[in-house]
Amino acid sequence: MPMNLPIPTPTLARLNPQLFGCQKAEVRGQRSEVSTEADLHEEIFSECRRRGWIALHGSMAERTCRTLGEPDFVILADGGRVLFVECKTRTGKLSPAQAALKFHAEKLGHTVHIVRSLEEFLWIATGAN
Repeated sequence: MPMNLPIPTPTLARLNPQLFGCQKAEVRGQRSEVSTEADLHEEIFSECRRRGWIALHGSMAERTCRTLGEPDFVILADGGRVLFVECKTRTGKLSPAQAALKFHAEKLGHTVHIVRSLEEFLWIATGAN
């Protein structure tokens, strides 16, 4: 389904390859856990692209202006929804900075979702939270 955007799609693709870039083979509903956070990130990117959502994501591995503890994804979804998503492996734990940001965001009325699988993300994406 083509999107009706004020910025031409080729320009958006060049500026944000995660939204429109080449995708790996889709892996939806085939596994309940991922071995690395990077695998889960790619699955979430693919699902967001499929739905036409904007997934804002930065890497803490690179020098950027990210806030310490910031969730992995800020997703602009349909219906005016904004999702804050932190990815973790099955045994992964929040860092102290992530826990503090999550607590403060919740005091302000926001929810930071911790997801450990694509299935958990899809549950949140459907608005079942």
